[in-house]
Amino acid sequence: MTFWINKIAWGKLVLSAVIFTVISYVIHLIEAMLTIKYYMMPQYFGLWSKLMMPVAGPPPAAFTITSIIFAFVTGISVGLIYYYLRDHLPPVGFKRVFYFADILVATTFLFFTLPSYLMFNVPVAILVSWFISAFIILTAGSWVLVKIVK
Repeated sequence: MTFWINKIAWGKLVLSAVIFTVISYVIHLIEAMLTIKYYMMPQYFGLWSKLMMPVAGPPPAAFTITSIIFAFVTGISVGLIYYYLRDHLPPVGFKRVFYFADILVATTFLFFTLPSYLMFNVPVAILVSWFISAFIILTAGSWVLVKIVK
């Protein structure tokens, strides 16, 4: 059942993960700049991790480095999922991109956005912003994977 692992072109996977990391970093920076007021509201300080906001103010360098590493690991993981599913996706370019992105975005919505709204005191505007940035990152990442891995 692990026959798909033999088809992995690791160089292409790492390249796509690096590009995914850059896309993710840029989109998250834009998203953070657009929603900075929520991160600075005292009533939400308790929500943010000590890595992200050990004190009031901008995140330290350790947070940036950790988020870049996490984005790279996410890029590798999304690439592995793509390898696993690619034989079941449409064979044509944009249709393949959007089918794969739809799977990822739907999974994000079901297993992150909805439970976060239900369980945590996160402003709805932040959840919407996170969902939109995830949608953009996952769609762009899907396009990168389809173009590089094929």
